[in-house]
Amino acid sequence: MHSLIGAFTQRQRPGSFQLVASYGEVRPPGPDAVSARQGPRFIATDPLHTFDKLLLTREIEERLLDCIAFVEVAPLVFDTWGLRAIEPHPSVAVNFRGPPGTGKTMAAHAAASRLGKKILLSRLSELESKYHGDGPKNIVALFDSAKEQDAIVFIDEAESLLSRRFAQPEQAAESAINSMRTELLMALDAFDGLAIFASNLPHSYDTAMESRLLNIEFTLPDLPTRRRIWEAHLVPGLPVDPELSIDRLASIDGVSGRDIKLSVITAAIGAARRKTVVTEALLVSALERQRRPPSAEQGEAGPPLDPQTAEAVKSRLRGSAKNDPAPPDGPAPSDIS
Repeated sequence: MHSLIGAFTQRQRPGSFQLVASYGEVRPPGPDAVSARQGPRFIATDPLHTFDKLLLTREIEERLLDCIAFVEVAPLVFDTWGLRAIEPHPSVAVNFRGPPGTGKTMAAHAAASRLGKKILLSRLSELESKYHGDGPKNIVALFDSAKEQDAIVFIDEAESLLSRRFAQPEQAAESAINSMRTELLMALDAFDGLAIFASNLPHSYDTAMESRLLNIEFTLPDLPTRRRIWEAHLVPGLPVDPELSIDRLASIDGVSGRDIKLSVITAAIGAARRKTVVTEALLVSALERQRRPPSAEQGEAGPPLDPQTAEAVKSRLRGSAKNDPAPPDGPAPSDIS
């Protein structure tokens, strides 16, 4: 039976080492190595979207620009003007709240792009751990990694992480989430930069957390914004019916930007299969199918569209059926953020 005896040997580059085992195997510590104190290392990436591609209502865009400006002017305000004496770690924590498909993830990428920074993406499921004590370590590692890589932090699906702490935790899981929330508060207080959270559902947040958050409500797009979204997604290379009216499409409310994008993709697939152009009927029918609850597809009663939206969809279908009576088919793309 072989015995494994390792020894650290210094490389030529100061501060680095390699572990040489008795078998002659070299095991350099990898970039994702886990230490008992720091937890896993998180890797920042380049943002996927630029600010000029962001299509939001004017009110939401202005609110987002205010949050970005905090980071942009921080050196002037806190260093040159001396406010670091009263706030050693100037940071801004923002919570994007709103229904799915309204641009929260895209806005986080756009904010990073405007600031010229990378973005460090995470979600609660990646921060939690079945091992007691690892959750708080993951929080520390996340913010340490953001500082090292000069990145903004974006935590998706953050409802549970921001919610109130358990006053009297009765289970190990409740104690663990309490520890993570406490560690998050301390991490935000020590972080110099921008941290963004995203949540789809309204929640009762922890009062200590609420006092540190700037909330931006992401709502469904209004008429002018819907028109801009349709124009952006009906790209120049897409073969469309010349009778198609963007104004009529934009008049259909109660839809998100993601609904519009998936409807364009679905209609384009149907048109390509039939070797025809994308018509208004194809787009409206695809939009109706996108908005239809899964239970309705199965013949079960599901929550209906609001009356105004339902009537608008029916009107578009009646008016455009003569152009292309066949509904779009082909696989509906999966959720794309």
